[in-house]
Amino acid sequence: MATFIKDDKKVLVRDQNRYRKIYRYIRKKPRPLACDDLKNVSTFTWGAYWDYFDNQSELIHEFPCCFDTPPAVIATSLARTTDDATINNPNFNVFITDITTSQCIFRTSGYYTGYVYYQALEDGVYEMPNIGKELEVQTLQWPQSSQDHYTYEFKAAFSCTPIVTVSADEDVNAFVTAISTTAVTIEVSKAGYKGKVYMQAIERGC
Repeated sequence: MATFIKDDKKVLVRDQNRYRKIYRYIRKKPRPLACDDLKNVSTFTWGAYWDYFDNQSELIHEFPCCFDTPPAVIATSLARTTDDATINNPNFNVFITDITTSQCIFRTSGYYTGYVYYQALEDGVYEMPNIGKELEVQTLQWPQSSQDHYTYEFKAAFSCTPIVTVSADEDVNAFVTAISTTAVTIEVSKAGYKGKVYMQAIERGC
């Protein structure tokens, strides 16, 4: 998913009859519909991109967009055809370290050749009025008390159970074990883990 921002100040208007089949003796005048009145638009910075590993275990990546604070980054390896028309092995854990406002370092659990897809957003709760959904992004710090799991209560008011993705800043597997419209429980594969887990929760269609 991508969020696009209009640069001009003009109201976006569409003709609701432009896709209607107009018969020879039946004419319909245009029916203007204001698709964007400059209020129904998402304006936050959302970085969604990819990078390529060439038999590497770490890669410095510069964000193609600008952030005011270091973002929470979610990344995953991908089975995809490379330039030599072969499918890479995506069975690697991807984790993210050294995040700043301009770059981060992607690291993998071994020497990896292939693509890494990621999304980067600053912590916060975001409204997307153009699609009627909400999004929440948080950087969670481990440990929480003496437990290896973290039950986080959403600040966003989700009307449907959101889609939650998580990544860690060390070579551990972060995964979701319970989820509802009000909270999510996240666990990690390493006992006594001390580090960060980046979480993104986006509302899906009911």
